[in-house]
Amino acid sequence: MPSKTNVVHIYSCFTTGSESTLSLIEVSISPGIPTFSVIGLCDSSIREAQGRIRSAFKSAGFNMPKGHITIGISPAYMRKAGSGFDLPMAMGILFCSGQLYLPPNSKIYAEGELSLGGDVIGTPGSCLRLKTVRDMDFDYKIIPSGEAASAGISRFTGQTVSSLSDLAGLFEGGSYKENVFEFIRQNSDNDYIDISNLKGQEKAKRALLISAAGFHNLLLMGSPGCGKTLAGKMLAGILPELSPEEMSDVYAITELLEGEKAELCCDRPVRLIGPNITVGKLVGNSASLTPGELALANHGILFADELPLYSSEVLDFLRKPLEERKVNLIRRGQLYSFDANFIFLGTGNPCKCGLLYEKGDRCRCTANEISRYMSRITGPFLERIDLISEMRSVSGKDMTYICVNDKECESPYYKETVQRCWDIAHRRYRADCLNGTFPDADIKDILRVPEKVLKYAGDTCDKGFFSARGFTRILRVARTIADIKGAEDISEDDIAEAVQYRKRGF
Repeated sequence: MPSKTNVVHIYSCFTTGSESTLSLIEVSISPGIPTFSVIGLCDSSIREAQGRIRSAFKSAGFNMPKGHITIGISPAYMRKAGSGFDLPMAMGILFCSGQLYLPPNSKIYAEGELSLGGDVIGTPGSCLRLKTVRDMDFDYKIIPSGEAASAGISRFTGQTVSSLSDLAGLFEGGSYKENVFEFIRQNSDNDYIDISNLKGQEKAKRALLISAAGFHNLLLMGSPGCGKTLAGKMLAGILPELSPEEMSDVYAITELLEGEKAELCCDRPVRLIGPNITVGKLVGNSASLTPGELALANHGILFADELPLYSSEVLDFLRKPLEERKVNLIRRGQLYSFDANFIFLGTGNPCKCGLLYEKGDRCRCTANEISRYMSRITGPFLERIDLISEMRSVSGKDMTYICVNDKECESPYYKETVQRCWDIAHRRYRADCLNGTFPDADIKDILRVPEKVLKYAGDTCDKGFFSARGFTRILRVARTIADIKGAEDISEDDIAEAVQYRKRGF
């Protein structure tokens, strides 16, 4: 018969936003009138665990012990929520009451929700939690069977259980065995449109390549029907596949919303938003700390179609996430952050009729009408855009080629070039960042800008009335252009091309 223990310690973890915190659960049972108390700044989902645990014990053949059951969950100063504490609390009660054998000096980690029938269920945020504890030293690590996918992608090792009754075999039968959960990368099921289908838009194709190679924000402006939306959809097809760590980040955010129903996707996320989007949908829900479109686009693309029609409130709000590559939620006075490291791709018409760039003075909009139409896209917002490319209607020979696939697939070549540029950038910065995302530092040395070229860039920016932010972004784009060519140093030609993508014709 297992011996009773005065106080049992079991570790678990809880998520707040995109972060997870290790927690210590202490269980004590003392003589007296039967009570069940949970302390430690816990919400109702944790305090209601008594009912689930009581019913699960009965279904699994255990008894709810008599006396004062006190459960403390630390850190006590942090608010905690979620039903993932059910399993560790139940285990603590079973150990403390002597119904399960507690191996001496054992350090145990557990998480999972209990159903009334005694099943152990996974909870949202498991990928974040398992990434946090995967390298910690525990003698036992027990998770629900439904979290096996999260364990595989987060490279977690431990033991899964499907019901509360499985615990007896682990601790008394000696069947505990740490499993290495494997993740098998699946082939992409997305059929991307090849970039060769973008006829007569060589500048836009070049802009797409530079954007992908350096993870630069891009704005495509042009006439209706010229292929802006099509070009935007092609960008995802030339981006490299998600790395295991990026895939883990993407899955972790999706799982916060969908729980065990979340599907593991190997493709970079592409979030399409429209003019009716609100700041709330971009940010997420502060009350439940669930992510919005910005966090869901992490490591992928945020595609904003018809950008001039967006509200000024939305575009002004986007300035900070585009700069910091994070989005913040505030709940009860506390700040929570989600990563929002994506390529912003905007498209739109340059005027109300959309014909501003067309030859032959086809546009009939006045200067005031053009200014009013584009007034929502302010200068400070455009400062966060690295590349601006105009697109015109296809005409002449290119028009006849639209329905003819006269070229071999070009996207594989573009994708190979982009991957090569990413490898160069990772070696340069010795970190997982790219030309468009690395933190500002000694730009001259790290980007390899010769003194003569730096002076040329300064003179060019002075003539073009570019700000200091615009100057650094030109250097970043020029670095990407040099990487595409395979050059070690940035040249004046690279600067000149980068400047061409900063000019706007509206």
